[in-house]
Amino acid sequence: MRKQQATNESDAEEYCGITDEAFERLKQQVGAQGFEGDVIRDSSLEKMSDIILEYGAPFVDIVKTDDRAEYDKSVMIAVTLWNYSILQEVGSAKDKRETRKMLKTALPDAESESVIKYMVERKRQMFPDNRRMIMKYELTETAGGYHLSVASTV
Repeated sequence: MRKQQATNESDAEEYCGITDEAFERLKQQVGAQGFEGDVIRDSSLEKMSDIILEYGAPFVDIVKTDDRAEYDKSVMIAVTLWNYSILQEVGSAKDKRETRKMLKTALPDAESESVIKYMVERKRQMFPDNRRMIMKYELTETAGGYHLSVASTV
């Protein structure tokens, strides 16, 4: 199920598709990872949550929406493949190796290599100029389905 906006009073505190509470959580988590830059919300930028759901549709759209663990895993795979795709273009050798290890954990079977190649090409074709790395994401349940919040580089 695609991200849907909640229709309750919490919408009033939502800015750029993320509530103040979720923004603060993501900001703290990104800071705990050692990121020293500013964490901002900018409505002039494309929403990375929407981009990840579109990019990750081959994984996200086939998962039963009532299985949160599987849905979260499909988002995690999409995020990891997104970051891996960017690192193939601009990353250091060490970054590429570390991301490849994460991919082998998420996609351990023999068919994984073709999936990885497909998703790298999918990113290149769909979002060729977007080089925003995903730093952290949070999946929450709302009355209307799941809501994905993403912290990314600018």
